[in-house]
Amino acid sequence: MSKYITLFVGISVIISLVYIAGYKKNIKIMKKMAETLEETFQPKDKLYTYLGGVLGFIAEYQVDGFEKVSVTLRLIPRQSALYLPFMFVTSGKDSLQIMFYTKKPVVSEFHLIKESFLKMTKPKIYNRAKLKSERIEIEGTKYEMLTENSKYKKFIEFVPIFNKRQFNHLAMTKEKSIVYINLLFYKTDYEELKNSLKKAANFIKSAV
Repeated sequence: MSKYITLFVGISVIISLVYIAGYKKNIKIMKKMAETLEETFQPKDKLYTYLGGVLGFIAEYQVDGFEKVSVTLRLIPRQSALYLPFMFVTSGKDSLQIMFYTKKPVVSEFHLIKESFLKMTKPKIYNRAKLKSERIEIEGTKYEMLTENSKYKKFIEFVPIFNKRQFNHLAMTKEKSIVYINLLFYKTDYEELKNSLKKAANFIKSAV
């Protein structure tokens, strides 16, 4: 019986240690990401909504040159020991989604989606049947390009702005005139991210 008690205690200690380390890590990422985003966009006003304690946040920024910029940071549950085995069947990465609400109207739909064998990293495109699909290669990485017409093909130049290991999806939608970016990462260089987002914001303002 004592060996089972020892095993139970051992497992409990491991779960507790994983929880503490994962909790601290996610808090650190949330704080650093919020700091980086605010340094990047210099918002005149901001509003944060936290997701499940330490699973990320939704931020809404009032930014010059845009109607608004909305950001969703979703973190993997590093504090959960039970999640660790599933990292091998999911992306195992944090997700940063940025939506630029443009002042000029987006007049056609456009997507660039990084090719991946992981289904969980592939976005669902609801009106895919209405869009023309084309496989392209940018700096050695393969993407699917979905277009309504040729209006926004210049946004191919947008992809190299970001770290190609992190870039997952670019979308332009007519509804509410949004340019959407999705990045996936386990760790990131925040200075590189800040520079990339600044370039992206300038590109969007000039290209839409």
